[in-house]
Amino acid sequence: MKKTILAIAATVAISSCTMRYNEGEVSYKIWENYDGDTLPDDFTALGEPTVTGTGKCFQLGEYVNPAKDHFVAEYTSTLTIPAEKKYSFLLHSDDNSRLLVDGEPLIGLNPTGNYTIAGKNLTKGKHELRIQYQEYINGQALDLYMYAEGELPRDYGTDVPEYEIPDFVVPQITEAHERYMEWKGDDETVVFPIFTDIHAHTDYRFRHIGYVAETSGIWNYDFMLCLGDIGINLGPAHISKDITTSIMNSISGEMKKYPGVFLYTPGNHDWDAGEGTVNSEERFQKLFQKPGLEKAGGNLHLTPGKVYHYYDIPEKNFRIILLNSCGTCTLKNMYYVFDDEQVEWFKNLVKETPQEMSILVTCHYMPHPNGRWHNTPAPYNLRSNERMMDVLAELKRHHNIVGLFCGDSHFNMHEVDRNVNYFVTQSMGVCSKENLMPGTRRADVNLEESLCCDVVAVKPAKNQVHTFRIGAGGADYDYEFNY
Repeated sequence: MKKTILAIAATVAISSCTMRYNEGEVSYKIWENYDGDTLPDDFTALGEPTVTGTGKCFQLGEYVNPAKDHFVAEYTSTLTIPAEKKYSFLLHSDDNSRLLVDGEPLIGLNPTGNYTIAGKNLTKGKHELRIQYQEYINGQALDLYMYAEGELPRDYGTDVPEYEIPDFVVPQITEAHERYMEWKGDDETVVFPIFTDIHAHTDYRFRHIGYVAETSGIWNYDFMLCLGDIGINLGPAHISKDITTSIMNSISGEMKKYPGVFLYTPGNHDWDAGEGTVNSEERFQKLFQKPGLEKAGGNLHLTPGKVYHYYDIPEKNFRIILLNSCGTCTLKNMYYVFDDEQVEWFKNLVKETPQEMSILVTCHYMPHPNGRWHNTPAPYNLRSNERMMDVLAELKRHHNIVGLFCGDSHFNMHEVDRNVNYFVTQSMGVCSKENLMPGTRRADVNLEESLCCDVVAVKPAKNQVHTFRIGAGGADYDYEFNY
């Protein structure tokens, strides 16, 4: 699994559940030029702090400097507990942290990258909450979630919450649709939006699915497509079955807002959630693939017990094949792998496809070298990547393959290799400039102000493809190519 290095401002994120208990003001002290490689045992021995102040929700306010290294900080606040019961605290940090309640350590030294949960019975009334944090070098992150027994760390629920479509959604969709209609002319097209790398483990990014689904009438999509990384083995989700289940239910609920067929294939961040006991290929089929069976009218062909499958639009001579590029459940602990059984299934399916049909191949991970993260280490599945590219090149010689379309890398890319188109859609994940590969790019996106979605349009009769960016980057991020 890839390791992503992010430079995040040193703030403490408290869920809305926690704000029920927080008094609303946090005091902080910061000691700069701290040379230790771990948290000090005694903060009182540090002398006078460099910076002091107060803020809300444990934020550093104007002090925030993502480039700052070598400092320690201590935050204190008052919790008002409405009823005596057990409360759980989940702490994560980069680098080290410590959590104290009423002066007593509840979570001791919490090392970089750890998500640690500890519970404590708290009486009704006021309690002191203190967090000690150390930034050693590079990325900064400090997250705290607090929830009472019977609650979830954030406001996840089994039902999709009601919300209003933001004002920016329809104009951005309409503007991209105008470009599409000009390109389309009188030709018949297959048109669909791609969602991937939503990473909805700590917020409501999944609502972007609903935003586009509820305005799909403008585009008249043939289907909607999700290429994985919903994000349910990240952050607090990967250690809580309840959060994992609620996110999956919320995603499924957003998909159901689209009246047509919603297609899905899993990403690496969709596996191994909920202590490894929640997700399976059967569960993915039940929530994200089987709901489309009735709507597909017999044209959606699932593979029993597997999450690779295909969908036909016979009247448009179009077939989309959805592969599982993660390999989990077949090859344990091996991500980004196309296993032997699936490759044989894929080759046979393409060979049996009528010659007049255009075939679009999709999955989460891009095996083409330029479609991977710049900081991805030499992959332990390199043979699998090369084999898939060899298979595609051979099949392209005799079949009408549109190309391989993927997500995962959080940037846009189009490459042609041995006459095969390789396309990566940007998605809503984060990719720093230093991780962009040559020939790739990504638009800046603020999810509070913009969509970030590529709509793909194919003219099967003319072997033409055009992608249209909804939102971030606009027309500058459209692509056009032939197959």
